[in-house]
Amino acid sequence: MAYLARAERRRSIVEAAAAVVERDGLSAVTARIVADELGGSQGQIHHHFASTEELAAEAWRHYAAQQIDEYERNVGGLDAYDALVLFFADLVSTDGDGHALARWAEAGAHAQQRPLVARSYVETLARLTDVLAAVLAGDSEAAQARTAAWRILMLGVGLAGLTRITEDSPVPARDVMLSAIGAETGRR
Repeated sequence: MAYLARAERRRSIVEAAAAVVERDGLSAVTARIVADELGGSQGQIHHHFASTEELAAEAWRHYAAQQIDEYERNVGGLDAYDALVLFFADLVSTDGDGHALARWAEAGAHAQQRPLVARSYVETLARLTDVLAAVLAGDSEAAQARTAAWRILMLGVGLAGLTRITEDSPVPARDVMLSAIGAETGRR
């Protein structure tokens, strides 16, 4: 491992941990796995982070920011319905598996047990809600758009979590999600 300044080393560790989150989920963020991803030692991880929980919180924050930034880049020019279908694509497409949104569901489960993860999860949910509210705003009031964004986001995260638990849902997640997107955008 080449010498890097402290801030740069810490950033590289967070980036490696975020890659682990994307590939394997937040549960996989351990000093050993992140060190392997980075090509370094566990000692480097422990030197820069007081705990695995701190590392997981930073990894989640970085991963979520990347996902939100990418969505914002891709949503320009789309109407609200198409923009929401794009965001919830892994639930509503016929070949979707709920993978990306399942990361949010998993982070929510970790947030219930780990205070540092909870803080980063709530921060990223607030930012994502703002982005989805901007998509929904159109002619509606900002407060109404924010409430609608929160409602549809929580539904999507819940459905994604369910798709990771069972393939035998009483109603297909795709149908529920498309119905909700239609209801929130006035397009059925």
